[in-house]
Parts: sequence; C-alpha cells; structure tokens
Amino acid sequence: MKKVKIYGSKWNPVVGIIVFFTFMIACTFGMYQSGGKSNNGLLIPAMMFALYAAVGIIALAIRKPKLIISDYSVMVNTYVPWEACFEEIDSFYPTNYKGQEVIVIRYKKDIETGMTIEEVEDGLSTRAKTLLNPGEPYDIYVTGLAKKPKEILNLLNDRLKLSKES
Repeated sequence: MKKVKIYGSKWNPVVGIIVFFTFMIACTFGMYQSGGKSNNGLLIPAMMFALYAAVGIIALAIRKPKLIISDYSVMVNTYVPWEACFEEIDSFYPTNYKGQEVIVIRYKKDIETGMTIEEVEDGLSTRAKTLLNPGEPYDIYVTGLAKKPKEILNLLNDRLKLSKES
C-alpha cells in the first residue's frame, strides 16, 4: 500500500489571515477617521497581526505532513520527528488530555518501550510538558489535523491489523 500523509488543518492559518485583514481595515479606517493625527497606539498591534499573518501565509505555502502512515510504521512529525513500528505495537486507543484529542499507543509487553496503560496515562502530563516531543513515543496528538481523530484511529488500526497478518 502507499503511504498516507495527514497534514494540519488549513483553517487555522486561513482564519488568522482573515482576522489580520479585518484588523488592518479597521486600523486604516480608524486612522482615516482621526484626520491624519498620529495613531501609534494602533501601529503596534497592527505589526503584531502582520507578523501573525505572515507566519500563516508561510504555513499555508510550506506544509509538511504531521503524520505519515506506511505499511510498517507511523511517523509523527513534531519538532523532532519520531517513528513507531507496527511490529512493536499491540493496539491504539483514543483519549482526551486537557482538551486535546490523543491517540495512545499500547506497545507489546516484550518490547523495551512497552509500559502498562496506567504507567502511560500517569506519564501523560509529564510528557506533555516537554517542549520538543510531547508524548513521544506513546501519544499521537491529533487535534487540528485535516482528518478527524476517529478516521485516523481507524486507519492506524487497519494498518496494524494488516501488519499482524503478514
């Protein structure tokens, strides 16, 4: 089978760009209404929104997939990418953590990274505080992706089932 690439949602940067243009129009109108008087109070927030919009435009132009699911593994592209091989995984299950939807990886018992469910869930808050890789290698954060978390979970379980059969 081919690799499935799942990207981040397009709507977050688009909403940021729309908010930026709305704010810029409001600032321009406010400056026009002031009769040419200096409005430095509007300039600083306008520059912050301009930076946010520039980042949003760049994020739309240069998009890399957040998840790459192949026949043999799932690769999670965070600040530091990591990969989990299906031969080491027992199952996937969904959960929520502080408003984020998470797919948790349950490893097989004989694997070095294998932990009990209680140990994984106890360490969830500790791993979430890590700036580089929250959750590595037990949690896949799926909030804000182009596909729904249920679709991603079904896709991962299907690929896991195929890898166990072969």
